[in-house]
Amino acid sequence: MESKFNEQEAREKAQKRVKDIKGFYDHLIVFIVIHLLILAAVLYFNGDLKFFITFTLLGWGIGLFIHALVVFKWNPFTSKDWEQRKLKEFIEEQEKQ
Repeated sequence: MESKFNEQEAREKAQKRVKDIKGFYDHLIVFIVIHLLILAAVLYFNGDLKFFITFTLLGWGIGLFIHALVVFKWNPFTSKDWEQRKLKEFIEEQEKQ
């Protein structure tokens, strides 16, 4: 019974991960399509490119970047390498005491 529960739990976690990644890619596609349409409108109507870049690309781009960080669990400050170094450091400190 324990094994089936672990398999089911692992499958559910994997399904959630796939759903999260798919959600990010959907977000990315919408970002690209919408910004191409906005860029076309700005260029067609001789609009202000600075406004387009500053408010739409940069604003939504920051949100998209944060979405990617969350979905792909990327944190440059606490990587596996960092964890290993900290573990080693704390173990060495304890051995000295």
